[in-house]
Amino acid sequence: MSTPLQQPPAGDPFGAQPAPPQGYAAPQPGYGQPPQQQAQGGYPAPAPALYPPGGGAFPPPFAVPQRPERFGLGLLAGLGAAVVAIVFYAAVLRFTNHEVGYVAIVVGLVVGAAMGKVGGGRSAALPMMAAVISLLAVWLGQLVGMAWTINHMDGIPFTNVLFTHFNDLVKAWKDSFVSPMDVLFFGIAGAEGFVIARRAAQAQR
Repeated sequence: MSTPLQQPPAGDPFGAQPAPPQGYAAPQPGYGQPPQQQAQGGYPAPAPALYPPGGGAFPPPFAVPQRPERFGLGLLAGLGAAVVAIVFYAAVLRFTNHEVGYVAIVVGLVVGAAMGKVGGGRSAALPMMAAVISLLAVWLGQLVGMAWTINHMDGIPFTNVLFTHFNDLVKAWKDSFVSPMDVLFFGIAGAEGFVIARRAAQAQR
């Protein structure tokens, strides 16, 4: 005689689940997933935001500070370089007894490099001042060279030629040095001072 099948209680179509053995904890919902990924309704929690609140982006870990402008120090460096350039140009005139136009380019290079390296920054006035100082250095170098040559040839004291008879010296300079080639080298010296000062300043940022 067969034993009749027991019907499960109403409302439980699959029957009652057997109780786990004693000492074994029943798995909790979402077992096997990290707790931080569980959210209400069984959906995973959203990933943390990659951008700071309010939009934008996080700052770079290593920000390179820009070098501050030092116009005053750059100007002093340019004047010091101009003094050296004047003496050098005057010595070339004194010992070669004629003008060497390429020396004017060297003057602009020396003055511009000194002002750009010491001044730095993005100041637009610094390259302009380098051009002006380069032109003045070339002009004064020619005057000092002429005074030095007159002192050597005529025995007139150098200071008297340069200061006491300055107007006569300038007149002699106009008669001797003002020519299209001189104007060209003057322009190149000023442009060289401007360009070199700007490049040197940009390299120091």
